[in-house]
Amino acid sequence: MNVTGQEIERFMVEALRARDVRSDVREHVASGLVQASLRGVDSHGVRLFPHYVRALDAGRLNPQPEYRFDASGAATGFLDGDHTFGHAAGSEAMRRAIGLAQSAGVGVVAVRNSSHFGAAAYFALMAATKDMIGLSFTHADALVLSTNGLRPYFGTNPICFAAPSGGEEPFCYDGATSTVTWNKVRQYAERGDPIPGGWAADGTGSATNDPAAAIAVTPLGGHKGFGLAMVVDIVCSLLSGMAFGRNIISMYDDPIAEKRELGHLMAAIDVSRFVPVDEFKDRLRQMMEEVRAEPAASPNTAVMVPGDPEKKALAQRSRIGIELSAREMEEFSSLGRSHGITLATASE
Repeated sequence: MNVTGQEIERFMVEALRARDVRSDVREHVASGLVQASLRGVDSHGVRLFPHYVRALDAGRLNPQPEYRFDASGAATGFLDGDHTFGHAAGSEAMRRAIGLAQSAGVGVVAVRNSSHFGAAAYFALMAATKDMIGLSFTHADALVLSTNGLRPYFGTNPICFAAPSGGEEPFCYDGATSTVTWNKVRQYAERGDPIPGGWAADGTGSATNDPAAAIAVTPLGGHKGFGLAMVVDIVCSLLSGMAFGRNIISMYDDPIAEKRELGHLMAAIDVSRFVPVDEFKDRLRQMMEEVRAEPAASPNTAVMVPGDPEKKALAQRSRIGIELSAREMEEFSSLGRSHGITLATASE
């Protein structure tokens, strides 16, 4: 069943309003989840909304946060998210980083006392739309098998970089430091499908195709992804004062009432402080077009730049809607019944 992005965003906003979630918070949660799904990042899209609502109802998430921002320098600061949704805390932090960059050329904000923030692209793209380079990072609970180890220590810890481009949507690289995200493995488990080889490991450190036996996903590129995960944990936990590694509260396995106390790092770089913005955007567009024009190994598979699959998905899903499984549709329907909120499919 397909649902338009506009319709499911309306539904989520209404469901959060019924739970007394402040307007700015609910708008960022809904728009962040819809953006991820429209861009084809289903693991971090609207399918997570029922989990967030359960966390809200259990007391993990604060519907009415009182943010505290402390500037620590001309271009740096701290944002206390007051345990609200990560989409909202991250957006406020990037807004502050952009403001710092407008005055100092660069802005870097460390976030503390936050929660899962969905797809990192949501925040980096905020800066790119302001003609800035945006970077966003978050750590997560231990889910990635340590190199030569038997269990996970670091999380999937994504790295996101976005930059404005001429003639098309911004360039955006958004990738976990693991082969796949844990939410992707959960999607396979929910469908009862085996996971592809090389994605995950069981309790003996051996590769597994059984999502029920998986205790960790594999690091991207072996020891290199493991090292990058540690880098992200350093900037997200040590700069923010939050827990790191195996000390981080699990998104799913720990009691859902426990606050996760996650850290993020948001950064914005004002392109105009280095080169004229139009020149930068034109040259980035030229670079991307040259890469896409590179000879392909197969006539059926084009050479692409990071973000191209997401741009393709965005164009398609903006037209036909976001696909929800019968199980997901029932979860949304169940959330809306008590408040008389309905979710219409694209065919209705």
